[in-house]
Amino acid sequence: MENNGSERRTAARVPFPCKIMISSPVRLLVSHTENLSEGGLRVMLEEKLSPFTVVGIELYVDKGKPIKCKGKIAWVKDILNPIAREATLHDTGIKFIEMDEFDKVYLKRIIEACKTQGRQEQK
Repeated sequence: MENNGSERRTAARVPFPCKIMISSPVRLLVSHTENLSEGGLRVMLEEKLSPFTVVGIELYVDKGKPIKCKGKIAWVKDILNPIAREATLHDTGIKFIEMDEFDKVYLKRIIEACKTQGRQEQK
């Protein structure tokens, strides 16, 4: 496991699965997020990306225009197949490093709505 900063999280995470496209230096990856925060996201990938790699991100949080930004791979945890003893997925944390101000505000609104909805469901 490579872990370079997952415990230095400064923003609360919310579960929010949405389609994500990641442009790595080598290829385009498509997956779904596990969770989001104002500072970054967590995603399961079939291809391992190295920590500190800068990637392009397109987040499809609704049916409108995607949130486009840049991120940096913060940490990677290999998910092993217990029989083959090889990594089949890579749990990956990505820190946002460049995002348009409008998209930051929109993402913050989504996260706040998820937090509010979560509190209401707990009642």
